[in-house]
Amino acid sequence: MNQIIIFCATYLIYISALYAFYHVLSKHEKKHHIRHIIIIFGTAVLSWIVAHFLKGVITHPRPDVVTLIKPDDLYSFPSGHATFMFALAFSMYGFDKRAGKYIFLMGLITGIARVLAGVHFWYDIVGGFILGAFVSSMFVMFAKHLRD
Repeated sequence: MNQIIIFCATYLIYISALYAFYHVLSKHEKKHHIRHIIIIFGTAVLSWIVAHFLKGVITHPRPDVVTLIKPDDLYSFPSGHATFMFALAFSMYGFDKRAGKYIFLMGLITGIARVLAGVHFWYDIVGGFILGAFVSSMFVMFAKHLRD
């Protein structure tokens, strides 16, 4: 069971990103590939950057338990993994609802696994969800504004 938790907490984020990239290249019109990739991944990366900036400002310590994985930093709020995954899901949902739902589900699994692995509190994941949704909404509105 621990191996499944470690896999989901650590590697599901990469599978989600590869799925999103593959989905854009295989399901979207070729003339939109670059724009969609920039919007979808730009949103996720920007969200991750904002999350790590906020971690440095908020400085909320990680759970004081034995963890299954070693986190990269000392602070837990908001979860960078959850922020990235939910921003990826929300931005993908804007282009393809079904693919966005799959990535959202993988984001939930990742968030739960990171709590079970002992590197986050449940509210770190909820904070990442909210931050990812907010940054994604702002980024997509900004991109649509530039296009119009």
